[in-house]
Amino acid sequence: MARTPRTVRVLVRWKAGPTWAGGAVDEQPGWDEHAAFIDDLVERGIFVMGGPLADKSGSLSVLENVTEQEARELVLEDPFVRNGVFELDEVRAWNIFVDELTPQA
Repeated sequence: MARTPRTVRVLVRWKAGPTWAGGAVDEQPGWDEHAAFIDDLVERGIFVMGGPLADKSGSLSVLENVTEQEARELVLEDPFVRNGVFELDEVRAWNIFVDELTPQA
């Protein structure tokens, strides 16, 4: 019997863009605008989690309630993308079978 994913989420991988200034993500140009953009996505139930990779090679974001194409279009509106701090590296749909972080209905 085939298993059905519990949830489909979208993974977004970023890499540093040409205006990445080094240091922490909240020290980058346009941080306040980027944070407001992310806060809006959280309020809309789209942005689940995200943050920089420990080795500072980029960042990952997890989105839900959007398709892979919708996610791609949406994240290109991020002020960090528009000002060159981030470059979009990859957008992939992710079928979740095990999820101990999300409460079950």
